[in-house]
Amino acid sequence: MLRLLALFSLLIAGLSSRPAAAQQGSPQGIEPVPRVHTTSNNVVLDGRLSESEWALADSITEFHQRDPTEGGTPSERTVVRLLATPSGLVIGWWLYDRHADGIVRTQLRRDAALRSDDYVSLMIDGLSDKRSAFYFRTNSNGALWDGEHINIESGNEEWDGIWDARTQINADGWTVEMFIPWSTLRYPENVSQMGMNFRRFLPRTNEELLWRAWRRTEGLRFLDKEGAIAGFQNLPARARAEFRPYVLGQSVATERGFRLDGSDSVVTGGTNVGDVGLDIKIPVTATLTADLTTNPDFAQADVDRQIVNLTRFPVFFPERRPFFTEGADIFSFGRRQQAQLFYSRRIGISNSRTPVTIPFGARMQGRAGDYQLGFLAAATGDDEDARSFVARARRDVLSRGYVGVMGTYSDRPTQPGSVAGGVDFNLPYVIGDGNNLVVLGNAAWTRDSIGGTTGSHFQIVADYPNDHADIVVRYDRVDDAYDPALGFVSQRGIHRLAGSTAITPRPRNASIIRRYDFNLLNYNAVWDLDGGLDNAVFSVRPFGVQLQNGDSFELNIFKLFDGPDDTFEIVDGVDIPAGKYWWDRVELQYEGSNVRPYVFGAEISTGNFYTGRRLDMQTSLLLRVQPHYEFSFEYERNEVDIPQGEFNTNVARLRADYAVTPRLTVTGFAQYDDQSQRAALNARMRWTTSPGSDLYIVWNSVWPVEPWAAFSFAKPQRGALVVKYTQYLRI
Repeated sequence: MLRLLALFSLLIAGLSSRPAAAQQGSPQGIEPVPRVHTTSNNVVLDGRLSESEWALADSITEFHQRDPTEGGTPSERTVVRLLATPSGLVIGWWLYDRHADGIVRTQLRRDAALRSDDYVSLMIDGLSDKRSAFYFRTNSNGALWDGEHINIESGNEEWDGIWDARTQINADGWTVEMFIPWSTLRYPENVSQMGMNFRRFLPRTNEELLWRAWRRTEGLRFLDKEGAIAGFQNLPARARAEFRPYVLGQSVATERGFRLDGSDSVVTGGTNVGDVGLDIKIPVTATLTADLTTNPDFAQADVDRQIVNLTRFPVFFPERRPFFTEGADIFSFGRRQQAQLFYSRRIGISNSRTPVTIPFGARMQGRAGDYQLGFLAAATGDDEDARSFVARARRDVLSRGYVGVMGTYSDRPTQPGSVAGGVDFNLPYVIGDGNNLVVLGNAAWTRDSIGGTTGSHFQIVADYPNDHADIVVRYDRVDDAYDPALGFVSQRGIHRLAGSTAITPRPRNASIIRRYDFNLLNYNAVWDLDGGLDNAVFSVRPFGVQLQNGDSFELNIFKLFDGPDDTFEIVDGVDIPAGKYWWDRVELQYEGSNVRPYVFGAEISTGNFYTGRRLDMQTSLLLRVQPHYEFSFEYERNEVDIPQGEFNTNVARLRADYAVTPRLTVTGFAQYDDQSQRAALNARMRWTTSPGSDLYIVWNSVWPVEPWAAFSFAKPQRGALVVKYTQYLRI
């Protein structure tokens, strides 16, 4: 199996015209390497750019359009300069706009995507390895968004760095001052230059501008074509340690049970408790960091979305807890949501999605020469009482690729001594006229407990992700016994062949239409190991279009198959018998442009469902009242009529955000679904008193909606109020 993977990789390498490492060449828009200006003075962060030192810094002005015209001249002028101060890097932006009264600034909340507004983004690759980077984004209101680099197609948006920004709007446009402490960045000793890129977005013209990597096959995440900023000298060593102690008070309301007549009884009484915990970040080397946590609390993390599952397969819920989201990319292995060797929600969250205490956790990650390393250990308490370990190493190959190994161990009572391990590779190439080709794969093995059975999994993928076409084909095999105790596997004992052939041409005269979107075949076919077809989805997109104003439309046609060996329940009281089922469906989607103050989206799908009929409807509405308010509403409805029963399912979500300032926000998130028969509310206030230090006030409540006579806002089934303060310290 490993020989086949290696031979396939070598074949692709041979067919490729040249590896990505050979594609560096001269940067687009040749100009002298700009230099940061070093000053002994700290900058007053006010967005005014009034310090005299700014006049001494090199100007970065050579921006190009990525959209709507590749390589086109920007409609507005952009200037960027950089200062190295004693406490951190300061980036100044002069964002000229002849129509300053049209600057869009609707967002204030921390970590809002900001894509509706005039915004700027900064990428910093402090190691200049073209593999690791941080992203910093702010809009014309000074709202903050940040993330970590994963690959050219995605990033870790759950990462929260220590930094700040201020903005000013004037008659000529707007200005920005970003301040990033040296302790937030990762750079080697005696660093003299860093990789960077700068991006600006103008919603009025739906225009994306970049300093480097402005081709449509590239973009801000394409680190191969990042620019270089020189002139760094004598930067301070990383802090000896960073501390984040927290103190927490929690009041848990009385838990109630409700009868059919609406009366209630007390299940458990209310409690009031206090707690403390500590997170410590220690630099092992200039490029390797250790994180320690004792008694971590995740009250501030976003809650899971309520979902109605009408399939026989498990639902995947993303990780949202900060200790596990930071640097999560190093621990990725296998196909996400299908066959992951490590799924961090296996630690500290039970199968019923309730928290389990974590007395202690440790993580180390970073770079040592040509290697990326990661290690994670955690102890869990309560009824689980387990220790979990994850180790990861990746060796750089080509310019962005790697070969790697990974291992996990868990001594959960249900699977004592469970081990798992594997090898993987990711080999990106640039072929032809700057097009991307990625070949990746993995092979993994598990033993489910001491003396238990051993299972294996492997996959091979070839991906061609480019502007005019996105073509991917993957094959994987999962044994019946493949069961990583710390992983996620959606289905075992199967072969899977999946892929997509998306063709996305752009019209020559793109005054209205930015590009078309056709999919000749999207497929996911699963066979059991005996060769019988288990389930499959085939679809084509005969028509799709993205307009210049940001609106998009899609028409999709589906052919589906499911062959359950056993009867399964899709909702209470309605079973799907074992059998072989084929059915057809058609789907129409519309998504409105995100740059409007209101954004409407809708999806409708109709057709057969097993031996009956099913109609699905989804709609969403986003309303922004600049700059303080944002409201979003989502509604999903399934109408199912099959011989085993007729039923409807409904899910509704309502979110309201009020931002007093970019550092003081209030959020309410309400959900309801009629299968769990419950409504839930998560309300949260976050006040960032200083970068890294936060006060949270969080209220969670759940109400029963069946029987309806029992519903009362004054009497939730359960609820809790949490007040938490985290202080950031550095020595």
